Amino acid sequence: MENIQLSTIKHLLTNISIISKKYNDIAQVTGENFNLFSIMRMETNERYTHSAIIGELLNIKGTHGQGNIFLKLFFNEIKCLHSIKDFNFENANITLEKYLGTVDIEGKTGGFIDIIIEDGKHTIIIENKIYASDQEAQLERYKNHYRQAVLIYLNLFGTEPSDESKGTLKSNIDFHLITYKDHIKKWLEKCHKESVEQPVLRESIKQYLHLIKKLTNQTVNNDMGEEIKNLLLQDLKSAKEIADNFQAAKAIILNKIRSELKRELEKIYNEKYYFFENHNAAEEKNSHIWFSLKEFKEDSKQISCFGLEPFSGWGNNQNNLFIGMLDFENQDLPLFKKHIPNIKINGWWRGIEDFGIFESYPIDFSDVEFLQLLHSNPIKLQALIQFIIEKTKNYVSRYENTFMIIHSERKENLSQLFLETENS
Repeated sequence: MENIQLSTIKHLLTNISIISKKYNDIAQVTGENFNLFSIMRMETNERYTHSAIIGELLNIKGTHGQGNIFLKLFFNEIKCLHSIKDFNFENANITLEKYLGTVDIEGKTGGFIDIIIEDGKHTIIIENKIYASDQEAQLERYKNHYRQAVLIYLNLFGTEPSDESKGTLKSNIDFHLITYKDHIKKWLEKCHKESVEQPVLRESIKQYLHLIKKLTNQTVNNDMGEEIKNLLLQDLKSAKEIADNFQAAKAIILNKIRSELKRELEKIYNEKYYFFENHNAAEEKNSHIWFSLKEFKEDSKQISCFGLEPFSGWGNNQNNLFIGMLDFENQDLPLFKKHIPNIKINGWWRGIEDFGIFESYPIDFSDVEFLQLLHSNPIKLQALIQFIIEKTKNYVSRYENTFMIIHSERKENLSQLFLETENS
């Protein structure tokens, strides 16, 4: 009986492979596989792809040269903005990553606003999410700073913000949900139509529109998905067996990579660093390797650390493996800005760097073709680990001294604060 079931599953997988090849051939012929954002591995980067492009199109002084046309189209598309009757489109100002001050979770203040639209009288805030998880009291903090603002929560499919983020805020009253799948797609289609006489702008918008369709399952691959689903309906039992074991099979490869990499890094950094919080790739989307300086381990608060993530293939801000410095609750943000003025800031991360290309593949653990390559060729898997180790060593050597200075200064600040409290 078991052999019959295995034979059935193999037959099902063969048929799925045939369907997949058919649609891949279609995408090849139509050119749908060619997308600049995919080539540059910027598909899911909220700040440098999505917020940047949306913000530029909304900017009345943007390089698109179309004035306020795209901004007006946005207002027309987003229902919650229809109540603003006197918005001054000629005086509109767009700001990306607006800093509201250091995050204070208890006071529910501070943070960075992804996109903010202002005309001197009205304020519109857009919190932009692709795959990033919500930060604690995130929407509450923004609403506390701009109490009269229209607060928009944008994500792929209209998922509600977490309770930790929205707190007591009410949907459709204190904030409004919009989606890439519906609102942004329709807005971009209208922007594309308005750009028919500007070929470079028109094709750039078209490329971005295709990316949005890809992220929201509205491309030719979606047609392939429909055909595969119909096939699976013919044998749901076999389909369930495949589904039940897919993530576990994938996690075997991912956990092998993470555990072997961690073991090698511990050999290099064991004297100076301790390693902690290494989540299983099958259970935690931000499965990672974090390591902190032992010298500062006894600090009263969790100290900043070096980190590599995600090993799950479906991470917080991006799928590609990256290295950076994690600044918990933004506690060291002023010190990072002081000692590394031009450092990139992504939420609680500082100085994120992608590991780049290995064997012509981005190091993206959501790419099953890449995972198959590593699983089928242990030599390449070991080469990947050595590749990541060399990149990690280079990164740590560049930032280690500054990192130690930041930790030392924070420790001094905490000691001084303690003395002042004792003497008061």
